[in-house]
Amino acid sequence: MTTANPHRLSPALTAFPAPGVYDAPHMITLLCDREGAEIHYTRDGSAPTLDSPIFDPYVLIPLEQFGEEVPEGKRSYTLRAIAVAGDQVSDEAVFRYDIEPRDRDTFVSEEILPGVRLIRDFENNKMYLVTGSERALLIDAGMSTGDLRGYVLALTGDLPLDVCITHGHPDHVAAMGQFQADHAVHMHPADLPLLRRFKEHLNYQIDLDAIVPIDEGFIFELGDRRLSVYHIPGHSRGCLALLDAPSGILIAGDAIGSNGPTIVDALWLQMSDDGVDDYLSALQVFRSKVAGKISHICGGHGARYLEGETYLDNLQEAAQQLVDHGTEILVPSPRPAGAWKTVCGDRLTDPNWASINVHRDTCLSAPPDRIATLSNLQIRGADVAEPFKPQRREYTATLRPGSDTVEIIATAMSRRHSALTVDGRQATSGQPFAAAVTVAAHTFGIEVVAPDGETTTVYTLSVARG
Repeated sequence: MTTANPHRLSPALTAFPAPGVYDAPHMITLLCDREGAEIHYTRDGSAPTLDSPIFDPYVLIPLEQFGEEVPEGKRSYTLRAIAVAGDQVSDEAVFRYDIEPRDRDTFVSEEILPGVRLIRDFENNKMYLVTGSERALLIDAGMSTGDLRGYVLALTGDLPLDVCITHGHPDHVAAMGQFQADHAVHMHPADLPLLRRFKEHLNYQIDLDAIVPIDEGFIFELGDRRLSVYHIPGHSRGCLALLDAPSGILIAGDAIGSNGPTIVDALWLQMSDDGVDDYLSALQVFRSKVAGKISHICGGHGARYLEGETYLDNLQEAAQQLVDHGTEILVPSPRPAGAWKTVCGDRLTDPNWASINVHRDTCLSAPPDRIATLSNLQIRGADVAEPFKPQRREYTATLRPGSDTVEIIATAMSRRHSALTVDGRQATSGQPFAAAVTVAAHTFGIEVVAPDGETTTVYTLSVARG
């Protein structure tokens, strides 16, 4: 290659992930330690020139393009790149990737936490086998049509087995029908229409009528461990997550997304009928129920399990930033093309980074300046009859025996809200507001004023003595 000026640039050109052998194709990020340098690359093995494509950090380089015909079995790809800054050009860097995929009917597994075995299919979709002293539970059924049932039963031995499907997307349901003849297969009923569509389109052998419906509050009793079911709609209407509270292990499917840094992964909401504000509420409500109980998070796709609640903090912040500031904070998502995303953290350096894919035009239920709803409503000292939803405006509660006060914790959806009051008195979002119930029943008015100072929503909470 020749240029107008022969001066050489000597930056370090690197690639993420690093060149090597992988079981699936990744999306490649090219990096240069010279700020402002352009990176030109080729993916067909030819020498890069100034006319070669320029690397775009919002697009990334797929080793295999979606829809592109690729050979079966092992294959290799070579990226070649140069960095250009002004009239200086670097030496060429060469990055080789060898892909050695597993057979489509093959499963691999390993115990990643005590009593929790991670099973992966040919596309690295994740399933989890949780073993207790009296029963075992398989969570999700992958995308392979191989003999998952035989593989799992060889691991469980004589233990009775149940199956739980976290949601109705193809990469979690393909083999569920293999278990239905002699094992109970559970799923949230809200995802039955979704599953029916995929069953018909992909010809999955699944008996929809035999699915056991479950919802939040259901508990899988495995003997020495119990997994509680939580409903976190967003990625799909029926998304479930399961928590083993004593061990702190949350197995969440896609309900809270994944953060694999090389695919690149995210919480996919771009196909959701609900806004990100609805999801922010669902996440906050879930977290208020399990506060302090989560130590490990096992998702449906990420490269590893996540430790602690830092990931959930970042995920909530990503949603909150979009609610507060609107689509101006969105950046293009590298996967899939056409989606946009809100991000918290750096995927190259932060193992707990989080992002949410959205449809730019429909990701919020209202413009940010006009969001005047609550994202959560918690009541201490009384039992509330109705689960909280931002669109539900009226709630009833019964005082617990021996109590004549309640603490109302109202959380405004937007951190930019103009005002939040309870019975006309100023309240602090997310903080307890103590109130006495001095009569047989008292109705509290909770008013939220949007950032525009005009748009207002009023919720009512009627508290009766027991």
